[in-house]
Amino acid sequence: MSEGLPSIGAHCSLPSCNLNDFLPIRCQCQLLFCRDHIAPDVHNCPAQQATHSTDTPSVKLQRCAAEGCNKPSLESFIANPTDTANRSPALCSGCSQAYCAQHREPSSHACTPPSSTTMQPVPEKNAAAKALLAKHFGSSTTSGDSSCARSLTTKPSNPKKEEQQRKIAAMKMRHKAQPGDAKDTAASVSMDQRLYLKVSRTGVSGSERIFWFRKTIITGRALDLLAAHFKMTISDTQPLRLILADGEAAGTSLRTDQPLGDQIPDGSSLTLSR
Repeated sequence: MSEGLPSIGAHCSLPSCNLNDFLPIRCQCQLLFCRDHIAPDVHNCPAQQATHSTDTPSVKLQRCAAEGCNKPSLESFIANPTDTANRSPALCSGCSQAYCAQHREPSSHACTPPSSTTMQPVPEKNAAAKALLAKHFGSSTTSGDSSCARSLTTKPSNPKKEEQQRKIAAMKMRHKAQPGDAKDTAASVSMDQRLYLKVSRTGVSGSERIFWFRKTIITGRALDLLAAHFKMTISDTQPLRLILADGEAAGTSLRTDQPLGDQIPDGSSLTLSR
């Protein structure tokens, strides 16, 4: 019993502390500290100061161009923003400004496209390609697009009958619809809080699917979820849009910054388009 107790732990290297810590932590400056003083800024770590002195000054990321938004723009995360030869800049296709992910859609930042006098002319190679298509395929593409636009914008002759048909369609959708958001379940969202939709991809036959969302979901979030369901990529140069395909407002592009339930009625048909 004459032997003394074994030495356990070590004293904190901070002179004002000197606590005998049983589990000391070694800092990058090779000194031992207790858990309260291990942070480099707490004990004025000389190793950290030497690292900071050799660091290059940090560059502030470019902010979103939307008024009142202070988030970094998508373009600011590019390693070399000036190198645009091998990539498409993450800019708005309408106003050519840089925005964050939340404000990337033209409808979410009140986009003002440049006037016709300042817009650049269509590249010659694009004009030549269009001429070649017109030569071999005629005007079928143009006529098809115009007829599609006319069918989307044609108003129903009987709005009351249209509303009744939509309600019937919504009732039928309930048996086939799947939740658009995987986090939502039938038990967690009551029937009166759901919005049933029929969604398809523009120009893709047989792509029609039926979903339900919370009425309060923001349209931009619903658009991202639908893009994942249809395996479509999100691109700032070719943004996706949700377009109403029936009713009096057929052909209307939905705003991404507003709740989905505030823009369309239950049982609506939508198309995913670029």
